[in-house]
Amino acid sequence: MRARTLAALTSAVIAISAAPADAAWKSYVVKDLGFSFMAPGDVKAELGTYRGDVAGPRQVITFKASEDNIEYKVTVISFTQSQADGAILLGEREFTFRQRKDVVTDIFSQVGAGKDSVYGNKIVVDLPDKKGRTTGAFYFSNAKLYALEATVLPGNGGYASPDPARFVDSIKFGSSSTEPGAVELQVPKVE
Repeated sequence: MRARTLAALTSAVIAISAAPADAAWKSYVVKDLGFSFMAPGDVKAELGTYRGDVAGPRQVITFKASEDNIEYKVTVISFTQSQADGAILLGEREFTFRQRKDVVTDIFSQVGAGKDSVYGNKIVVDLPDKKGRTTGAFYFSNAKLYALEATVLPGNGGYASPDPARFVDSIKFGSSSTEPGAVELQVPKVE
């Protein structure tokens, strides 16, 4: 009897201590870009630039959040004129992500099922000079390249957090798979 009570009490303490961290995560949808994802805290959108040898200079839209010394970032690059080159553009972005870093894992990834599947890669790298570890996921769909990156900074205390994987695995394409109650993010004006 005492063991059952202790087990029940331990389970309750674990559930209560996990609830605040879990409660900070929200579902976000970007209808204009056709995807949704989950992230902790508030997400901010901004414009930036990307340059690749094949991709050339491109304006990008980035959605960022951070919590517990982990930085979360979704970058979307439009390639309306180059949709046929999706595999090459995806490969270039993945190569850039890996460059000058120690690759911990590199695995094939799938979002969705059947004819709605979107394929890509999930890659984990250690940053140079012990500046952290980044988990990335890369997909090319509907003439857009999507890059999700979660960087665990040294101040976090370790790389055991499940949050980076939770973040990159949360992406969904299309509006039909959006979580109920998702926060709609607006796309900044692209110049």
